[in-house]
Amino acid sequence: MVVPKTSTLDITTPPSRWVVLLSKILLVLLILFLLPDLVRAKPKKKNRALENLYNARIIYCETGDCGHLILEESMNCVTKCVSEKCYSEVKYDVDPLEDGEVDVNRATLFAQCVRNELLKERARGRTRQ
Repeated sequence: MVVPKTSTLDITTPPSRWVVLLSKILLVLLILFLLPDLVRAKPKKKNRALENLYNARIIYCETGDCGHLILEESMNCVTKCVSEKCYSEVKYDVDPLEDGEVDVNRATLFAQCVRNELLKERARGRTRQ
């Protein structure tokens, strides 16, 4: 009986230079493609401070002026308390939220409006000093 010859791979032989070079190039390309996502993932400290101011206003309104209402009923009161200008700009005054209703589009516009308002207040505070 004839047994066919099989090629044996020697694990101890080092990989060729081309394989090593190709793997290094692929590693560098992978790092270059992932690097922008890693940099973008970290929020800026200024944005965190602005978020803290925004959240502090919401908490103040939820516990203070609108504290007598339950959460589902207090959303109109809280948004109006946080910023009357943004409340009317986003048209909450024309079409108020129903109890328990969540309107993501208007909530996003409202949050952006309040953040812009906070930035303007901060800039005015710096020019006075």
